[in-house]
Order: sequence, then C-alpha cells, then structure tokens
Amino acid sequence: MASLNERIYELEKTVELLLSKIADLSKNTEDKYHNPASTVGGIRDRSLIRPTNVKSGFSQIYGGSIPWNAIDAACPRINTEPTIPTKNTPTYHLHSHSRYTGGALIKDVLEVVEYEWDGYSTNHYAPQHWRRFPKIKTEVNSKSQTVDKIGLLDLVFNPDTLTWGVSSYEIDVKKCYFVERDEDGNIVLDSKGNQKKSSLWNEDTTKTSIIWDENAEVWRLYCVYAPEPE
Repeated sequence: MASLNERIYELEKTVELLLSKIADLSKNTEDKYHNPASTVGGIRDRSLIRPTNVKSGFSQIYGGSIPWNAIDAACPRINTEPTIPTKNTPTYHLHSHSRYTGGALIKDVLEVVEYEWDGYSTNHYAPQHWRRFPKIKTEVNSKSQTVDKIGLLDLVFNPDTLTWGVSSYEIDVKKCYFVERDEDGNIVLDSKGNQKKSSLWNEDTTKTSIIWDENAEVWRLYCVYAPEPE
C-alpha cells in the first residue's frame, strides 16, 4: 500500500495534467469562431420560414406559406404578387376535400362572400399577398337593414342518398325537370318504357306543366281533373 507522501505526489501530478488540458482547451476554443461544416439537408434560407396561415407573414410583406397554386409555391419576391393564373398554364395543384382527403368541409363553418374589388387587387387568386382585405359588398334585406353579403351555404341533407342539396331562391323553368328516381338513384320507367322525367316548361302547351299568366304576372301550374265518377 502506497504511503501518504506517495499518494500526495500522484495527486499533484494528476492535478497538473488536468490543468494543462484545461489550458489547452481554452486556448483552442475561447474567442474562436466555429469552422464551417456541412449539415444534413444543406443550408436553408431562414428568411423563407413563414407561419402557415392565410394572412400572416413578415410584417405582411410575405404571404402565408400555404401554397394556393404552383406559382405561390415558387415564393414570389417581397412586395410582389404571383402572376394571375390562366387556362393555358398548369398553375393549379390537384386538390380535393372529403372525409379521406383534406377533410370534409364543415357545414356550419363554410361561408361564401362577395367583395368590392374596385380595382384594388389584380390577383384574386392570391389572398395571402393582399396588403388589406377588400370591403365586403352589402345589400338591404326585407327589414330595410343593410347586411354584409357573406354567410353560410343554405344546405339540406338527404338521408336516403347521403348527399347535400342547396336551397334555391330561383327556379329556371327551362332548365328544371320533374323526375322520379328509385332507391339506387336511377330514373324510374313508366309502363311504356319511358323515363319519368319531363321539363317544367315547354313551348308546346300540350306538353308544358307550367304557363305564364300575363294578367296576374305569375306562373301557374296546369291542373288536370279526373272524370266524374259514374
């Protein structure tokens, strides 16, 4: 077993060695810049990192980083908008919404709006690059109230076909059809093999279901009476 003096001697040598290593490390690391080194993925331009939001960015100079079309994905320059898409250039991404892709659109959230453009924006397809949102158009309702032209779609669900329909405020008599369909969605045939489908209006008064009353200025449905029973 080593004596006390020998143990003190070994301890002093260890301390001197550690002090030497610390001095060497300080000499080669303190006040030194890191040497350039490659990283996985390469060097990234940090100025292109932007919040994923339709209307957010660097002091609203940059648009949000959500790509609305192929031109947006190219990151337009500061204070510029992407060019307006045309039919001759493939600028749109394939995009869909369902329960499986993108998520189903929520009925109580989906709104439609009409803006007053008044020459403000030249590119309606790039809302994330607008400096300000245009004003919403207004209209007077039946209560003489001025309301903004924005609101939810008036949708009606059909539980038999599992489809949504739109409540309409206008019927085009030349385009509207009366039709009967079976549970599979096929048009039902009558006893003569003809489809039970007919247009609401026809120039031939013997084939039309509706006619215009010029005196009352209203549309009237034809009435067909069964013969009196014997």
